[in-house]
Amino acid sequence: MTEGPRGGIGEFYHEYLPISDCIAEMFYAAWMAVIVLGILNVTEHQEELIPVAIALAFGVNITWGLIDGLTMMLSKVIDRAKSEQIIYDLRTKNDRLTRQAAHGALEGTIASALSEEEKDRIIEGIASGAPGSDPHRNRYSPQRADWYYAMGILGIDVFLVIPIIAPLLIISRIPFAIYASRLIATIMFAILGAVYAKNLNRNRWLAALFLGTLGFCVFSLAYFFAW
Repeated sequence: MTEGPRGGIGEFYHEYLPISDCIAEMFYAAWMAVIVLGILNVTEHQEELIPVAIALAFGVNITWGLIDGLTMMLSKVIDRAKSEQIIYDLRTKNDRLTRQAAHGALEGTIASALSEEEKDRIIEGIASGAPGSDPHRNRYSPQRADWYYAMGILGIDVFLVIPIIAPLLIISRIPFAIYASRLIATIMFAILGAVYAKNLNRNRWLAALFLGTLGFCVFSLAYFFAW
């Protein structure tokens, strides 16, 4: 049986979500929240619309978190089923098409950094095992770790709304509150750019400046054109 999550939130995300998925979901979550708040720029009754805008921001991100989390979770289950089928085919047929499929399955894993010869040795090792039962007879469903993955995606989408709507609850003058909200989103984008660069061994300051500036410019234009 798969064990439950251990430790704090950081350990949970480290164990169940790849860093690339976390960064991408944070970007989408911040982007959606700051754009939804643009509804405050298309009305003269901004104070009255604040509760609606906040509810919409949470509603959109919760909906997106559920959709994204569940679809990505099911994609992981499908990938697992395909992997088991490839292993079974390697151990029963081991033809050219099956080996090509096995090479493709290694992409996106730790083995993708290996040479073709090293991948061939991995495939040979897999093919030498006992076939086991035919995966076509198995019924696949999400495991506990898959559900934790979906919960993690939803958690990111919900949590990222909070710092973006916070100025609307703290600052009384709505134009300043909207500006502060966009500034917080810009800082988020800059931090995400730095994290992307760190994981790609690129210049973190340049990436932070680029993504922060890009984000601020794009959603400022979106606000200006009442999108």
